[in-house]
Amino acid sequence: MRARFTVIEGGAGGQSAVEAETLGGEASWRIDLHRPAAVGEAEVAAWRALLTRLRVAEPFRADPDYLLTAAQHQARSVDLVFAFAWNSLAGREHLQAVIPLAMPHRLWGNGVAEIWHPPGLTIGPSIDPDRGEKVREALLDHLRGIQPVRAIALDPQVRRPSLFERTIAPVRSARRAAIPPDSVVGVRPFDAFRSPPPETERIADPERIRDAVEMYLGLDARFSPSPLVNDPSEATMVRVVMRRFAQRRLASVDVMRRDGAAVAARLRLGIGPQALIWRAVDTESGRPRSEASA
Repeated sequence: MRARFTVIEGGAGGQSAVEAETLGGEASWRIDLHRPAAVGEAEVAAWRALLTRLRVAEPFRADPDYLLTAAQHQARSVDLVFAFAWNSLAGREHLQAVIPLAMPHRLWGNGVAEIWHPPGLTIGPSIDPDRGEKVREALLDHLRGIQPVRAIALDPQVRRPSLFERTIAPVRSARRAAIPPDSVVGVRPFDAFRSPPPETERIADPERIRDAVEMYLGLDARFSPSPLVNDPSEATMVRVVMRRFAQRRLASVDVMRRDGAAVAARLRLGIGPQALIWRAVDTESGRPRSEASA
């Protein structure tokens, strides 16, 4: 007989191991459900080992420090859990998938649990491709023991816009569209094109990154058409993500200065040629913050 459990609000759900029926006679499966704030160090270590094994295309945005931070600060009223799918074979357990799930409402939901994406980002769940169908079967079987769930939508191409994206973001886009691009050139200094290139400093010391991030946020607030300070949850997420990556020596901030004054900044995740330019602001070119690979 399969036991049932309820996800505990504000804490870990599914910590009491529940083994699904053996699939294909190969291995037994266990599904653990955790609230974002309740994912422990053991789960994070296994999660990172899974990412290394899968060689995911988005190693930094798929990292627990990124996704868990986004889930805690940007879920925006979503009933969100992280599903950890473990299989046991020959007495050893292996993590085969980590899936952020937006759970359907018990009363008026459509019965479909959907993969959750941070606002503005579409990324597939971390699933061993050789066990994708078995993970789906074990997860759906387990969820049906908790609440009425008829299906799981794991397609990374389908994402419902958040309330913020449906309301605030279109207003910001309309404001940006109202400013002719060639008008930005007129506010540049007369000698801008003859000025020497700014001096660049890369800050990687965890103790200094905090101040560098605040400097970035200040530039963004003064010069970006859609500053982060207009969305406090996003600003908080940027601070926390940079702090967590910096603690692992996987973050840096490029600061460009002219005549001692900061004129541009870039937030980087990772080190070396695979580093990601996550956010950027340039006060001299008129470019807003961006997300692009280095």
